Amino acid sequence: MKKQWPKVLRALRADLTQYTVYHRTNTVPLMRKLPPEEIEILSIDIEALHESVEQLTGIYGQLGRLAELPQVLERLRVNIDDPRWQRKLTYHQAIVAHLCNDAAGARRELAKLGPITAQEADLDALHLHIDINGDTIPLVDKLRLYDRVLELTTSRRDRIQYAAAKGVELTLAGDTAGATAICDEALNAAQESEKERPFGPDTQLWFCKLLEVAGISKRDQAHFVDAAKRLQALIALTDYWTPAGLGHANRCLGDVLRLAGQWEEGAAAYSAGYKIDGNPACRIFEASCLLMQHRANDALAIIESVDFETLEAPERADYAIAYAAIAIALRDGGRLDAAAAKLKAVSPIRQYFVHENVRYQLAIERARVAIAAGTSVPKSSRLLDWISSMSRWFMVQPNIAGLGINLNNIVDDAIAARRQKRSIDEKSNE
Repeated sequence: MKKQWPKVLRALRADLTQYTVYHRTNTVPLMRKLPPEEIEILSIDIEALHESVEQLTGIYGQLGRLAELPQVLERLRVNIDDPRWQRKLTYHQAIVAHLCNDAAGARRELAKLGPITAQEADLDALHLHIDINGDTIPLVDKLRLYDRVLELTTSRRDRIQYAAAKGVELTLAGDTAGATAICDEALNAAQESEKERPFGPDTQLWFCKLLEVAGISKRDQAHFVDAAKRLQALIALTDYWTPAGLGHANRCLGDVLRLAGQWEEGAAAYSAGYKIDGNPACRIFEASCLLMQHRANDALAIIESVDFETLEAPERADYAIAYAAIAIALRDGGRLDAAAAKLKAVSPIRQYFVHENVRYQLAIERARVAIAAGTSVPKSSRLLDWISSMSRWFMVQPNIAGLGINLNNIVDDAIAARRQKRSIDEKSNE
């Protein structure tokens, strides 16, 4: 398939050009006579070309040519003379910056759309805004944005994903009753839907996250067990996932096994995930699982193999708390000092982890006193309850060409869909 990507790119560009010709011959004459809101085919044109640009983005990404795409997008602005099309292209410019790991550029482009509030009607813009600006959105506003997505979407994957995200936010805010209510409602709806049509891998992955959130809020071991079984089946679908996707699935499996208290199995899942995609978060949580098996020295070796200074803010918080727990277990004065410094160096975004940070700083002080007095270090069970902080899998991300999906499948489906003059059927992945 890799050798065919340039050919696929030519086919997509030819398709986009042909549809533009149809727009100019069939729709533009109507635009000269009628207001835009009365021209149904204009809306169809905008959405069709929007889908083509999404596919184009996926192919440029596979070819390693994303840097070329912003100029291509600017040339496409003349294809349709309508503010909605201009807005779509601005969104795509933000997406390209996002895919190029240019967070500032993505925010800058997205800001051109104006304030995105709970009255926003563009689902794509909502997805991206929540993803790239989520850390700075106040909780009340973020919950309203989640509710707006749930109101607008027709995708059961979105419904499951955003219900899980909302459950996480409420859990971390201390509203376990609210989180439980959200999770119960979403689980019931999803399970009824699954009876009618089985979940595809993408939706299954998000359903496992919903089960995890429900297990945390309700302290229900059965939810973790169910999620683990589903994730193990997903991991077996090796041809479906990219390496990043497969590493992601192993990380998710490690999370539910850790929360279920299956420390050995959880450590193995994190180790597998790390070997696949090198995500340092897997090492941090593998160390946590080893510590819970009373293997503090092994845990120390694992966590010290991670460079704390290169971690992003969420992983730095995870690292600092895990390192503190290991240092306390080892009664190691030097590492207790290092742990205290790391805890003070991180700035957790969510209030829950501000409290956890303070708890571990106090635990370090108690450990120092106990060591000086020659008494036992007080034990802490906090790690047993520990929810991973700003876990990447708790973040709500836009579904661009499929998160972790083997893009070859997406491309094949996309080309077939366009050749048959129909939209891509999302249901195959739901």
